[in-house]
Amino acid sequence: MNGKRTGTALLLAGSLMLLSACGNGANGNSENGWSGNDGSPAASGASASASASSSGGDSGKKIKLVFWNTSYPTIDENDKTKKKEDFYIYKAIARYEAANPNVEIDIQDIPDGTNAMTKFQTAGIANNGPDVTNLWSGNYTMDLKAFIQPLNSYLQQSDIDSMTGWNAVTENFADSGTIYGVPDGSDGTIGILYNKKLFAAAGLDPEKSPPTSYDEFVAMLKKLKDSGVTPIGSESDGDFVYFLDYWFAQTVGTSGINDIVNGKLNFNNPKLLKVMQGYLQLYKDGFVTNDQPQTQFYNGKVALIFGGYGYLNDARAALGDDLGMMKIPNFSDDVVVKNGGIGGTGADFVVSKSSRHPEEAVKFILFLVSKDEQIARFKDGYGKLLNIKNADTREFADDPFVIKQQEWASEPSTIFWPDNIYPSELSDYISSLNALVIKQQLDPGDFLAKLDQKRDEINAQK
Repeated sequence: MNGKRTGTALLLAGSLMLLSACGNGANGNSENGWSGNDGSPAASGASASASASSSGGDSGKKIKLVFWNTSYPTIDENDKTKKKEDFYIYKAIARYEAANPNVEIDIQDIPDGTNAMTKFQTAGIANNGPDVTNLWSGNYTMDLKAFIQPLNSYLQQSDIDSMTGWNAVTENFADSGTIYGVPDGSDGTIGILYNKKLFAAAGLDPEKSPPTSYDEFVAMLKKLKDSGVTPIGSESDGDFVYFLDYWFAQTVGTSGINDIVNGKLNFNNPKLLKVMQGYLQLYKDGFVTNDQPQTQFYNGKVALIFGGYGYLNDARAALGDDLGMMKIPNFSDDVVVKNGGIGGTGADFVVSKSSRHPEEAVKFILFLVSKDEQIARFKDGYGKLLNIKNADTREFADDPFVIKQQEWASEPSTIFWPDNIYPSELSDYISSLNALVIKQQLDPGDFLAKLDQKRDEINAQK
């Protein structure tokens, strides 16, 4: 995920009218008279379009793949005259269809977010989903796995070896297991964006001496405050997703977050309680403001905010050469994951179980996530970073912060978004309660205990 978002519980059923209205992947494909999977191995990455051109059997009829587009922009708010064929995704589809003349991609724009996931589920219940769509990764995808085609038999090991982010689309977020999606690009890594000018005025130079521990972080914040500036700008929920969640995740690891979700480990444990107490102390010491954090940061009133790749354009425009970027310091020396951040692949492509052409659908997906296409998408202004291993960002970008974000995102220390591992209902609950913690209206221990109770309620309903 790039940008904070709030999940809602997905609907389990819809009216007959809605069921009949949603999706035409299966029905649309059945009109093409093609038998579906021919049993040949799936093509990998850059070779996908070449091998796809020979598929389709002897019928000579076109295969139509219905693609619900939830993520690629097709409207330019600054230029309403821009034609759809001038947007990246339409140009990519044109390239794919030119290389695969017996394949037609029927692109249908679907609003992103939980509405798209509800629509996909409703179509899945009716066995009438699209061939391909893009979903938020993690549990947002796993909650819909009853309607998603497992992809292990359609992927070669070379496909998996060439990209990062597979644990975000694999059952139980493991390194191996049933794969339900193909990771789509990278959102980068959340770190700290800071104002170099304000830091220099406080006698600080994070480029030479970045804080690496909680104590060093607090010492840095104290110097900033003593210089007459508010150190931290944070959202009204206390930046749980972009800040506190990282300290949680690095303390227990990705597997630990999954254990918390499954009830094998509790939020209310001594290590996370210590994290909460340290986090709350930042508020007690007056280091944080929750009043329009980004605006105050861009106006030079706040020294730092938590953010990543998605914030760079606005931050660069506001601060110019005064913009700096560093990693969030480790909470302690005994954390499981050190010197990292949270981020990675926040979205994935999936194939509907109702698709009559899953093999061809996977080939189309692999085309979209190939290195050449991910670079083309980036150059076209569609912001995701690459999730291609060993990608040289200098091939397509010259901004040192973009280059650094690509490097960070590819490091093993970048932890997959914990809020994508939590059930969406639990993520909402965490953020709402954390807003009370930072106002000192809820004790940290009670906060963690309430999270365990909510987690248990959600698991009991499964």
